[in-house]
Amino acid sequence: MANLKYALIGYGRRGKSHLSVVMALQRTFDIVGVCDADLQSAEEGAAVASTGRSIPVTAYTDLPKMIDQEKPDICDVVVPVDLHHVVSCYLSMRGIHHNVETGLAPTLGLMELMIETARQHSVKLQTSENFPFVPVEQFVCHLIRSGVIGPVHKTYRLFSTTGYHGLAAMRCRMNAAPIAVSSIGHGMPVRSYVDRARRDFSSERLEFYAVDYDNGGMGIAMVGNKNGCLGRNQLVGFETCGEWGTIITNGNQGATGGETINVCTDEDITKRAGKAQTYAFEREYTEDDQLKRIYVELPNSLGGTMEWVNPYHSLEIGESSISLATMLDGIGQAVREDSEVLWTGEMGRADQEMVIAAARSVQSDRRPVPIPLAIDPQEEDQFDQRFIDHFGAHPRADIEKALAVNFKAR
Repeated sequence: MANLKYALIGYGRRGKSHLSVVMALQRTFDIVGVCDADLQSAEEGAAVASTGRSIPVTAYTDLPKMIDQEKPDICDVVVPVDLHHVVSCYLSMRGIHHNVETGLAPTLGLMELMIETARQHSVKLQTSENFPFVPVEQFVCHLIRSGVIGPVHKTYRLFSTTGYHGLAAMRCRMNAAPIAVSSIGHGMPVRSYVDRARRDFSSERLEFYAVDYDNGGMGIAMVGNKNGCLGRNQLVGFETCGEWGTIITNGNQGATGGETINVCTDEDITKRAGKAQTYAFEREYTEDDQLKRIYVELPNSLGGTMEWVNPYHSLEIGESSISLATMLDGIGQAVREDSEVLWTGEMGRADQEMVIAAARSVQSDRRPVPIPLAIDPQEEDQFDQRFIDHFGAHPRADIEKALAVNFKAR
């Protein structure tokens, strides 16, 4: 089967990661173009993508021109979040399937615009929510679905950056839909600094979410933009509680090692006063140090050896990039088979909806905010005005004009 034609839109910090992963997915994609509003970035990305190719990949700053000339099957949108809906809606109108980085969009109205535009044009829209597809997360969810720790009723998560990643992972572990969010928020000024991801900070936020699910369960999440800076304790961790055991992992997406499942056999319940035994996650690697599988050796009464096998162990994709490979390969498979993408636009909306509900809870004296949310015209108007002030174009009235002020020939 012929490879799909892939084009990257946005060659910044995250775009570089996307491109390196796609280059390893040679059985799925042929890279046909790299587009960025900055010519130097576009040319740098195209040069990287051209490595080992007889025909070089073309750099573009004009997005419509790239679509006209390259006719990609799939585009990968890795631009600033305020532009997600602009690029997504344009691609949908051109009939191009696409993967959009998280968060899907800043407001409910913009997310619904993206989802509806994709639906009208029969386009596959995938939210690039990597966290639930991190190898450890895939394994944890496999353990939970296998019933190893019993029915799950609560999960706790401490995280150091953006909240929707953790909320998405919590939703997967709970295997339930959120019905309400309560939140506490606090902000304080700090000395201005730039972290290792080149993000500027002059303030620090701390947010505490309590999420109620439709199965009666509860999720607790704490999030702050600390990133180990200013001497802060990173306070990361992820604990999921079932009726006869607990799974403990690190709360950060790229962190590996130290994961355990602490679970009781019948004997632990009756003879050891419910004190669980600890079973560590193990990793097996190929001869060239690629992750082959993650597994845990449990007593036969709890299922024996449980494992997750890496489908990409024959490729040069590190453990921290497997989640992204899964997402990008997934949309490729969905396009080839005309099947559902792994993380739909609706799922990306559900993740952001919890974040927006938390913000509304903070503004309403920490009262629970029911989900689903209604669109708040004031939130939409505030975004539109900020967009107009910054870009000089309305973000919804004329998508092509909004696109033109960001991607145009130079």
